[in-house]
Amino acid sequence: MAKLLVVDDEVDVCSELAELLEEDDHLVHCAENAVEAFEKVKTNEYDVIFLDVLMPKIEGSEALIEIKKVTDTPVVVMSAYMGEDVQKQVLNAGAYLCLKKPFKIKEIKDILTQVVQEKKKSKS
Repeated sequence: MAKLLVVDDEVDVCSELAELLEEDDHLVHCAENAVEAFEKVKTNEYDVIFLDVLMPKIEGSEALIEIKKVTDTPVVVMSAYMGEDVQKQVLNAGAYLCLKKPFKIKEIKDILTQVVQEKKKSKS
């Protein structure tokens, strides 16, 4: 079981992704904006954070920089508009990887498996 944070201003994306991941016994928290995400990151430890790039007020790339200041949790950046320039920007800011929307749930599950395995290796 992994503890996850999904940050997306599209409430449907958050709730659908949470529902699918909870079927595999993952604990999923949702945040609708960067400010809400900061509060959750300060008070919870997550195995993976899924962060949308295009959000109101504070964009995902700015949010990523702030999140990485308080946690080393892998952040997977998601966007339907993922050009090379955006990918470079978020990867340079510390993103674990970029995921283009729409994505398949298998992609998310594969990422979770990869991160959990990497965490186990680093602990041993």
